[in-house]
Amino acid sequence: MNENKALVAKSYENLPQISDIYTVNGRNYVKVLTKSGPKQVRAYSEAEYKRYNPEVVIIKPAKSRRDVLGFGEKGYIWIFQGDTYSALDWFHDSPCRYARTWGWYLPSDIEMPDPLPAGITPIKLEWDEVSLDGQLIPEEQVKAVADSKLYDAGVSKHIGKIGERLDLVLTCTKAIQSESAYGISTFHIFEDAAGNIFTWSTTSKCLEEGKTYHIKGTVSDHTVYKNCNQTVLKRCSIV
Repeated sequence: MNENKALVAKSYENLPQISDIYTVNGRNYVKVLTKSGPKQVRAYSEAEYKRYNPEVVIIKPAKSRRDVLGFGEKGYIWIFQGDTYSALDWFHDSPCRYARTWGWYLPSDIEMPDPLPAGITPIKLEWDEVSLDGQLIPEEQVKAVADSKLYDAGVSKHIGKIGERLDLVLTCTKAIQSESAYGISTFHIFEDAAGNIFTWSTTSKCLEEGKTYHIKGTVSDHTVYKNCNQTVLKRCSIV
């Protein structure tokens, strides 16, 4: 008898095969020993066996957004307050992850590395704070929640109405240049005497940091950056 077992129907697979494969009317058979005695059953080729017994693929349910982001069963993640940019090498070597909505973070199922870089403080961000009916709220809202935990609220207020022309005396605190398809662009950050923050991006000028200017500009937008209100200007002119 052939030592290699024939491929038979699943209901006969565990029964002893007591004959070699033989052919009847162009089909292969083999005899198996049942409780009631020998029985002739079909012996399949590999192609036939796969056709009659298709592989069962178990589809695992997709992970929820909550689990993918690392909130998991505990329902929170750790986000980090402080100058994370200066500690960039540490974060790259750590088990922390990065998300544009809240920066570097650690899932709740991973143990907190010890020690942390100087000046870095972990802050707990709860899933319930950034979700509604089990779904993540819009990105801008998530970022606002995270920023409110990571940064102290500034004194800056939104100034003017959208489209309003303002006459201002502002000190340039930052002038950040970058190259674009339109040439060199400068992103200016200003502050007035009351601590209100203004921004202006232009390709026509690069103002001097630390210098105070008399500026006329139109309010383009009111934004919040790192928990600080900012008034966005356009079409500015230096008086």
